[in-house]
Amino acid sequence: MTDFASAHTEARSSRVVDPSDERWRRLLAQIQKDSLQIGDFTLSSGRKSRFIFQLRQTTLHPEGAYLSAEIIVDYMRTQGLRFIGGLVLGAVPIVASVAAVSQSRGAPVFAFFVRKEAKGHGSREIIDGYTGEGEGEEILLVDDVATTGGSILKALAILKEEGFKGSVKKALVVIDREEGGAENLAREGIALVSIFKKSDFDIGV
Repeated sequence: MTDFASAHTEARSSRVVDPSDERWRRLLAQIQKDSLQIGDFTLSSGRKSRFIFQLRQTTLHPEGAYLSAEIIVDYMRTQGLRFIGGLVLGAVPIVASVAAVSQSRGAPVFAFFVRKEAKGHGSREIIDGYTGEGEGEEILLVDDVATTGGSILKALAILKEEGFKGSVKKALVVIDREEGGAENLAREGIALVSIFKKSDFDIGV
């Protein structure tokens, strides 16, 4: 195996939860039903696609929000992570659900989100919520769907511009479209993990 092929294999996202988990199966069915759309679309990365995952139809649904949050809370507990955040808009429903569910499960997680630009009023903040307690704190960056990983990298860039002193070693998405996001994040020293991969779904295109 070449070095490039080896690196490509190592950069593939790993799963947050085993597909044998009943929550995984229920969430998969809901996404397939409510969030997968077939047509002609332009992704946030600028790429064209014959399908999209309109995931907020799942992450804003009562059951979808709860299932995804419960899976993420359990993952964060195993990793010893206490802070979660990401770029608007895809990350916002996820981090809010995770914060609420984490409290009920006795493993509190603190959430934040990153705006694409500062508010035009009030305190004009670009980051809202809790990003950690200082230097050395590891946070988990999240997004709903990863194509190239650009939204996660943008969130990280803004955090650094705003003086964030913690670390980001992992990023989590609900769905990895398997189109280079894991490799792009790996170049920045970030391992991508996902609940689902594109290949888990019956896309038919």
